[in-house]
Formats: sequence, C-alpha cells, structure tokens
Amino acid sequence: MCRAIENKVKNFIKEYNLIQSGDCLVVGVSGGADSMMLLHFLYTHQSYYDVQIKVAHVHHGMRAEAEGDALFVKQMCEAWNLSYYRHNCDIKELAKTYNVSEEEAGRTERYNFFISLSNNSSKIVTAHTMNDQAETLIMRFLRGTDIHGLGGIPPIRDTIIRPLLCLKRVEIEAYCKEYAIAYRDDHTNFMPIYTRNKIRLECIPYIEENINENVVSLLGGHSHLYREHEQFLKEYTKNLFEKCTVQTNQGLIISLKLFEKYHPYIQKRIILLGIQVLNKTIKDITLKHLESVLGLIKLQSGKKVSLPYRITAIRQYDEIIINYEGMEATGFRYDIKIGTIQIPELKSKLLLKIVPKQTINQKNEKMYTKYIDYGKIKDGLQIRTRLPQDYIMTAAGTKKLKKLLIDDKVPKILRDSLPLIADGNEIIWIVGSRLSTSYYITEHTEEVLEIQIMLE
Repeated sequence: MCRAIENKVKNFIKEYNLIQSGDCLVVGVSGGADSMMLLHFLYTHQSYYDVQIKVAHVHHGMRAEAEGDALFVKQMCEAWNLSYYRHNCDIKELAKTYNVSEEEAGRTERYNFFISLSNNSSKIVTAHTMNDQAETLIMRFLRGTDIHGLGGIPPIRDTIIRPLLCLKRVEIEAYCKEYAIAYRDDHTNFMPIYTRNKIRLECIPYIEENINENVVSLLGGHSHLYREHEQFLKEYTKNLFEKCTVQTNQGLIISLKLFEKYHPYIQKRIILLGIQVLNKTIKDITLKHLESVLGLIKLQSGKKVSLPYRITAIRQYDEIIINYEGMEATGFRYDIKIGTIQIPELKSKLLLKIVPKQTINQKNEKMYTKYIDYGKIKDGLQIRTRLPQDYIMTAAGTKKLKKLLIDDKVPKILRDSLPLIADGNEIIWIVGSRLSTSYYITEHTEEVLEIQIMLE
C-alpha cells in the first residue's frame, strides 16, 4: 500500500512541478502524523529529487507537551542527519498584540519563520492534506466565500508547496504504520474549540455517515475544478477590464457604454479588479460595496458612493470614476521620440516605432494603440496634460480642446489629468479616445508612426 501512496505523491509533485533538482526545501514539521509522513517521504527521496532539506519547528508556547514535541522533532532530525531549526513564540500574546485570532497569529508566525530560513533557491513545504482541503472548503463556504475562496488550498503558491494535498488522512496514518514512523498527537486537535476542529470532528463525520461517505475526495476534486474556473474568469475579466477602463493619474475610469453590456457577475469582478489596481488590497471590499458601485449606473451624473480605504466611486455622464477621496489633478509633460519612455503618472510606458504602411489598418485600431502620419509632425511630440490653447482637428474642422471635452461630456474632474499626445498646441490623440483627423494616414503618407500605451 505504501508504494501506491508514494507513487500518488510523486505523480502529484510531477503534475504541478512542485520540486526541481537543486531546491532547498524548508519543511514545516510539528511532529504530528502529517508532517512526519511528509518529512519521511522527502528524507527517503532526497537523492531522487536532488534536494537539500531544512526542518523548521515552531514552539507555540501554548501546551505543556510542546517542549516534548520540539525535542522529538529534533531527535528525529539527528537520527536522519537533517538540519533542525526551532523558533519559540507566545501565540496567545501575539494574538492579543495584533488583535487577531490565535489561529491567524500562529499561521503568520510560522510562515514568517519559514521565510526567514529561505533563500533564492528555497521552497517552503507544508503537510496540508486532502482532509485539510475539505475542511477549508466547508469553512469558507459557510462564511460566504466566492469561487476564488472555493479553490481552497492551492498545491503551489509563490514559493510554498503542498505535496500531500492528494492524500487523505487515513492514507497518512497507513503510511506511518507501515514504515513504523513515530509521531506526536496534539490533544487540542481532538477538542472542538476552534472552527476548523468542529468541522473536522463533528461536521465531516456527520456528512460521511449520513450524506456522502466520499465527501473528502469530492471536495478535494472540486477545489481543483474551482481553481480552473477562477483562472478562466480572471483572464476573461482582465480582457474585458482593459477594453472598458482607462487608468489616469487621478484614478480609474470605467466606460459605461461597454461596461453595461457585460453580465452583472463580470461587472462586479471588473469593479473589484479596478479597486485592486488602484489600491493593491481588496481585503475589506464586500459584495455590498460592489453592488453599491453598480447602483450608480441607474443614478444621475454626480452621484457617488464611499468605499473602504477612502476610495470613492463617482457617476459622471457615461462613466464611473474610481479614485481616492479628495484626489487632486496633477499635470505632467514629457518630450517623446522613437523608442520607449516610462510615464510614472500613468503607471504605464509609451512605445513609439515606425511600422510599414501596408501592415496597418486604422479602422482596426485598439484603444491604446494608434497610427499617425509621421511626416505631418511639426514641432515634436509630447505626452502631457492639457494647456489653455490646445485644439484638435475633427471631421467638422478645428475645435478648442476645452469645448470638445465639454461637448463629449468628459467629467470635469478628469479634464486636467487626461493624457494627451501633442504636437505643439495641436492635440494628435486624446489617449483612449479621439485621434486628430489631420494626422490620419492617407495615400500620400510615407512613414507611419505607431503609438502604443502599455499599462503596467
């Protein structure tokens, strides 16, 4: 049976490319059955994978037998000639200091310790099993998670790998029994004092006995399916996000003309992605916040809602603007020429290059890529915000930029921060919007300039 279990772990490692030759594996070992099975597997396959092993043990200072656990792991490392590292901490005190649960404090302290033992070739290895996965999914579902949360514990995240997610706890115990691997039981794991323990000791056994005896395998398999769903939705949302939004130095602009055509679920994801692009974290953003932003679609111009992190969403004509409360417009100006230039205010870079005329079609231009007649440039190009004397050529003739922005119902809050490609006071391109007709490519064009904005 152990050979079958080992092959299952090997195949799982291969499927997700968890371990490569030369890796330094920082293995979290508590002394329990899961972590001792993991350590034994890696120890006996150390040459097979060509890896270095560091054993990391955290003494949480919460149980009387914790010192015995630490000594047990140390003795096993000595017997197997493995490097042993110990970290002492007081989880109860840390939880009080940072105002978090003891579970969260313990998790943070463990990973901080593991990271401290890592280098550029290191991977942190934890002993999460399929049972842990099932417990996580149930716990997150009951707390109201979305499809991202139902993806559960991933096999790999950054430098953290979890080779035992393919195994049930009964397989772990069978492995330990056959190889006579000693381990230490944490008596608190058998007490329904934490949410996870209640799910493990009461909820899952009830489901197995009365509803579905294979619930652990079922949830383990579904977590993979949910991760695939989430990856697809992430890529799909990003594609639509880029079509309907423009990022300026003031914030994010969502064009309702496109946005309103999307499914409400995708609309929520786009708003969430916009907040993440602006603010990096979305931890405190709830479904209620997303729905309040969506509600602006049915309200008149000028209405706004307040979100966490001092972020506001404002309805302005046919757009929703997401930015920080009280954010003021700031101007910028850069001379540009053939090549690439960073534009910090736009969190973007600008690429200019000469391209063959026969390869382009202005009718198929994208929002952030335009083609102009290079020979019509007079004073040299700049990317900048607007100036008082700016104008643009339209099909109806010359028009003051100020008048055009008013007629096009560009929100007043954005007019001073719109990025413009300019030739003197003549505006060639209002980035993300109009292109001057006087720079169109014609049969007389000799050289074509491609201007591309690439968001970072």
